[in-house]
Amino acid sequence: MAAKKSVNPLGGVNQTVVVVVAWVIAVVGILVAYYFILYDPLASERTQEEARRTELTASRAREEQNLRRYNSDVAELARARVHAQSLESVLPNDPDIPGFMRSINALAEASGLAIRLIQPVDERVERYFARIPVQMQVRGSYLSLARFFHSVSVLPRVINMENIKLETPEEDVNSHEMVLSASMLATTFRGVTSPPPAPTPARPAAGGAR
Repeated sequence: MAAKKSVNPLGGVNQTVVVVVAWVIAVVGILVAYYFILYDPLASERTQEEARRTELTASRAREEQNLRRYNSDVAELARARVHAQSLESVLPNDPDIPGFMRSINALAEASGLAIRLIQPVDERVERYFARIPVQMQVRGSYLSLARFFHSVSVLPRVINMENIKLETPEEDVNSHEMVLSASMLATTFRGVTSPPPAPTPARPAAGGAR
């Protein structure tokens, strides 16, 4: 009886090659599945996270710049306030004539001068400030006058001593010092919030020459 002949369904192709090809296809399939199922979503998420990190870094830089600008503005405002207070002490908006006269009177007496007259004069308004003069007459020694002028010069408020006139020098019989009478104009200033209005030009009279 004749033996049966086995039939190879692969048409004589080596089974080892078939197995290798099958493994290669399986590995490629696994890699493709890994890429689309795991790697690609993770890569997209990583890209989004990096974009968010970049945006947060830029936002933090903007906020830090805004904070530096805010701190600079606060420091500038503080300097402006200090400067305004300094100007207020030098050129106050409130003239405070009674307080000004008390200060001048106290300085004169502390310097050894006898006050003969201290009287305010009408102020004169300039463009940005007003002059506030006070007429004074005192009597004392040259040294007392020098002390008085020095005390006035170191005050924070601006005070000009103008129109100084020295008269009737004579020797004091008790102290043997030379004493004299002095008249002067002590002028201080105040700030003006708005310049004075410009004078209105005069209109020609009606019925003038034709």
